[in-house]
Amino acid sequence: MKKHISNTKERKLVISGHTAKDLHLRIKNINDLPPIFKILFKKSTPISKLRSLINMDFKDVFSIIKENLVAPICYSYGGRGPNIAYGAALLGAKVELISFVGEDFEKEYPGFYDGNYRGHLEKAGVIMRTLYINPSEIPYLKENHYYGVLIIRGKETPTIYCVKDVVGNDFYLIDDIKGAHVLAEIAPIPKRLIRESDGILITSGEPNFNKKIANYAYKLNKEIYFDIGAYRLSHEYLIDIIPKCDIIFGNYFEINMLKNIFNIKNIHNLFLLSDKIKIIIEINKIKCLAKIFLRNKDKPIIVGPLEVKNKVSSVGCCDGFIAGFLAFYSLGYKLLTAVKAGLMECTNIWRVEGVQEGMLSKKELLRLLKNF
Repeated sequence: MKKHISNTKERKLVISGHTAKDLHLRIKNINDLPPIFKILFKKSTPISKLRSLINMDFKDVFSIIKENLVAPICYSYGGRGPNIAYGAALLGAKVELISFVGEDFEKEYPGFYDGNYRGHLEKAGVIMRTLYINPSEIPYLKENHYYGVLIIRGKETPTIYCVKDVVGNDFYLIDDIKGAHVLAEIAPIPKRLIRESDGILITSGEPNFNKKIANYAYKLNKEIYFDIGAYRLSHEYLIDIIPKCDIIFGNYFEINMLKNIFNIKNIHNLFLLSDKIKIIIEINKIKCLAKIFLRNKDKPIIVGPLEVKNKVSSVGCCDGFIAGFLAFYSLGYKLLTAVKAGLMECTNIWRVEGVQEGMLSKKELLRLLKNF
């Protein structure tokens, strides 16, 4: 596989994103739910916002979803940040996590196939410098600290309710009431940790905290990778952060959201926002296909689609793509090889219930790439 290497300099990645317990809720058809639920489709919604969006409390929403279940409820390791960090670490990338977790970070939940979350990530090679801290102490933490994972006393690692149907349509409800991640709003960023990195991936969620990370990383001329996602985004946040990015990831709906926000008709016009933006990747997890938009090319490079047999769940397929891409990108592989690595992760996650359950080792991925 040496022919795929474009340079030998490995980059240390820092990944900032919330950690969660995924609770899987599988239904037959998303359109069987009440019509008002369409507001939630293909989005991640904090449960505190349900009353204002659909005039229902979480208890009522959860009850309706349970009435439509076609499979038993189960937990799995979740959250965009650790999903991507875990997948990239398995592929040999040097990865450190920035996240907020609860005291249950070392608790084993039903469905956790590899023990507690902390031990599971450490076994994969994810770097975590942790600090147990009381909520009242967080604002007084020095900004020059290097603790990536704050374990908040008296808080839980948030639950993400992953609702998906047999075709792959989905939406997500995020516990923003009990979850430790809500304290990111008052937390100083770990500047020392950021200085030690070569590239920073920022995922959706915790916008004020991640905005500070992006601004500091930009000031240091670090590479910034941004996963648009659809959780707690605002026009102001995206207008501020997008021009600071080197690589942007998103699906069709998320990329179109950017076009609307910046009032442009063509994706290529996003490159005019900043000289820093060099790659935009549109991910289609349903088809396992990627469109690569480059500053110096008029048309996108299309990789895929890939056929997936025995589809189980689409949850986390985009996380898998980003994990595979960034791992190979950070290890010095060529752009197309990194994209192929991302798509192989995407297809494999389709075959399992959960996300990290479907992530590949470097040996497995290199074997699959020989036939791509």
